[in-house]
Amino acid sequence: MSQNIDDYDYQRFSILFVDDEANTRKYFRRLFGEKFRIIEASDGVEALKVFRENASEIGIIVTDQRMPNETGVGFLSKIAKDHPDVIKILSTAYSDIDAAIGSVNQGGIFRYITKPWDIPQLEITLRRAMEFFTVKRERDALLGAKMQAMGNVLLSNRLVAFALVPVCARVGCARAAEAVAVFVQAGVAGKRTGEDDSDLRSPDWSRHHARQLVLAAALERGLVEVMETQGLADRASALIGALTAAGATAMASETTSPSTTRLSSAADPLPALLDAVLGRSDDEALAQSAVRVLAALMAVYDAGGVVRRVRGKGLILDVSISTAPVKDSPPGAEAVKWLVDDDMLVSAALGLI
Repeated sequence: MSQNIDDYDYQRFSILFVDDEANTRKYFRRLFGEKFRIIEASDGVEALKVFRENASEIGIIVTDQRMPNETGVGFLSKIAKDHPDVIKILSTAYSDIDAAIGSVNQGGIFRYITKPWDIPQLEITLRRAMEFFTVKRERDALLGAKMQAMGNVLLSNRLVAFALVPVCARVGCARAAEAVAVFVQAGVAGKRTGEDDSDLRSPDWSRHHARQLVLAAALERGLVEVMETQGLADRASALIGALTAAGATAMASETTSPSTTRLSSAADPLPALLDAVLGRSDDEALAQSAVRVLAALMAVYDAGGVVRRVRGKGLILDVSISTAPVKDSPPGAEAVKWLVDDDMLVSAALGLI
């Protein structure tokens, strides 16, 4: 054994020990209870219930093969699909050795041990199994973090690409990146239910790239069209039309101050539109609606407007005139300022904050 073996945390995860004989369970706990955390079950039916209640903390299952109600292999087969990483050890008599070997060969069982146990060898097996499970968990957590970082890069690039559409299309549109940022922030502020980021955690890069090209081209066409309207009032009306087409219901427009117009809707389509822009949805109609709303927002900002979401039921947006001084920056520079350096924006888009 390694001289540092006692420094290893063998109680980080639990062992589920399953045996129908009470004396055997007591014996196992007496042998290994100081070194490992042990949870017990008396048969396969109870073990399934116990496992489901404690699945997040169980790293190893040691189960007898011959038990009433459910065999050890039968119990393990019920959790193998959803929990393939849990280490499964089958305890069996010599008369069941063929079944044990078959289970190992089929890939469901990490190892089998025969009765009566070789205690020193069993302890080594449990130690190695726990080390293996812990290392796999740490590896998976590291890979998950790396995929999260890659997802952030993917979203950053996607948002920057939208902000640079006016530059690539040679359309004179000021503050486009600011409009993209507001679109993301307003969408994140809306109510989200049931979104799934698994595709962003393990992306199909070629599919995302192809999808990005389609959406960027659609945004370019929509921007050229909406930029033909002149003045903040007309562009705010175009935003109302785009939101209505996207699913906003009973859209109303109210002047709340000499410089502010409040847009309100009973339904809020922005979270779903944001999902479409970020690649969470393959709904083509939704994606087209999303780029039309984004194009309308860009046009509002180009006309000197500012859009702020107001807390309240449904969707409430205040459209007002910007009082910030206009800065003469080179094309694309604001995209870097608003998006590349804005980690909070990307994190919000991913739903991390």
